[in-house]
Amino acid sequence: MRILIIGLGSIGRRHAALLKDAGVDIAILRSAQGTLKEKSEYLEFYSLEEAMNYQPDGVIIANPTALHVSSALPFLQQGIHTLVEKPVAESVVAALQLEPFAEKLRVAYCMRFLPLVEVIKAIAAKENVFKISFRRSYYLPKWHPYADYRLEYTAQKQLGGGVIRTLSHEIDLMLYLFGEPVSVTGVTDKLSPLEIDTDDFASLSCKMKNGARINFELDFFSPANINVAELFTEKGKYTWDVSAMYFTPYTETVPVQIHGAELFGINEMYQNQTNDFINFIKSGESRNADLATAVRVLKIIESIDG
Repeated sequence: MRILIIGLGSIGRRHAALLKDAGVDIAILRSAQGTLKEKSEYLEFYSLEEAMNYQPDGVIIANPTALHVSSALPFLQQGIHTLVEKPVAESVVAALQLEPFAEKLRVAYCMRFLPLVEVIKAIAAKENVFKISFRRSYYLPKWHPYADYRLEYTAQKQLGGGVIRTLSHEIDLMLYLFGEPVSVTGVTDKLSPLEIDTDDFASLSCKMKNGARINFELDFFSPANINVAELFTEKGKYTWDVSAMYFTPYTETVPVQIHGAELFGINEMYQNQTNDFINFIKSGESRNADLATAVRVLKIIESIDG
């Protein structure tokens, strides 16, 4: 099997390493204009014609968000299975250009492959979930310490950056686990002294069909990475970070650990996603987000990010 990766930043290199471990032949189509410019250990192309002549069985799009659609289309038009990094595009209008090829396209919302997701699903199946809150924060200059954050796509509106698009994983999880919200309220803003021209703060609240609220607060501010959540049911409160999950019944005040780090294996998550894409090429089946879901994520984003 041959897989072509477009873009060789940090996520492109992660995809390449995992595919190599899976025994897949890999080539890279790159511009060599990003932060990581040195030549890689992989076969490299610098033109679309060369990449097409490679005749890949699958393509992974891992370049800046604003380039996703134009990069994916030539391969989708040839019927090649394609995995696009999240978000699928910088706007709904851009993403809809991919609709004729939706069957061959998936979007890489990797958190779907965490064991945590199955635990949340099991809780929701047994208990009445009425509120979930997700909190994500990290200091943007620390995201890629080897790079000038001001030059990264995340910092630039024209490249599809901003905190709400970069950290849209949990919005996808909401749709994956609980379906479409009936209403969305929220705001995006630029608050900090960071030298970026896009949003660095987002807060949104979604009302679900069953009456539950799912809330998100995202920003680029915290010196220490914050990735936490809390979930309330009629039985009590569940909380988790990237190391453990806890439960506190309403009759108590001290949380009890009910799961450990096995729910949050980052390497396992990405390995599962890699295996899923290989299976998608072979069978057409995938747990990654389909285009319709990825467009719904963008619609939620655009409803508060005018």
